[in-house]
Amino acid sequence: MNIYDKIQRMPGTETYEQKMYQLLNTEHYTKGHYRHDDMGEGMALVWQLVWSWWKPRFLLDHTTQCAYEIMNTNYELVTVTDDDIDWNSMKDLPDNAITRARNHNAMFPTLIRHFENGQAKVEWQINPDGKYYMDDDGFGMTSDNELTLFGTIDRTGKVVKKFVYEKSNNFLLL
Repeated sequence: MNIYDKIQRMPGTETYEQKMYQLLNTEHYTKGHYRHDDMGEGMALVWQLVWSWWKPRFLLDHTTQCAYEIMNTNYELVTVTDDDIDWNSMKDLPDNAITRARNHNAMFPTLIRHFENGQAKVEWQINPDGKYYMDDDGFGMTSDNELTLFGTIDRTGKVVKKFVYEKSNNFLLL
């Protein structure tokens, strides 16, 4: 049974977010294919191993005892809307990278930084550098450049600073 079905079947009058929090703090969701990282300010990030990749799936707010899904198992950022992306900053990017952003696709690394003043910076890679496609012998490497969008979320995963592509910041960590 998947996590959504488990939450729906949980008894009680708690909200969906409260039930998700309770479930994600059970033994099954704290080991194995899941890991919890402290994000500061009473926040935690739940990572899930999806097809051999660790993905940031849920935010836990220990203060409100609520959890929020930020990425589904299809690598889609579920709290990001089209209005949360600065499309003008991406006008010169390749079509495949823009398509990934339009689909809110986060199949490549997505990093959420520690919380400060109730917000966390996010790095959303929409295109990896060419080494990503390379095998152990170096075959398959492409000339792709890494393209990353930078934004900021709140404690519920909602975007509070639009995702923007900034060429000057694309090789720097936030």
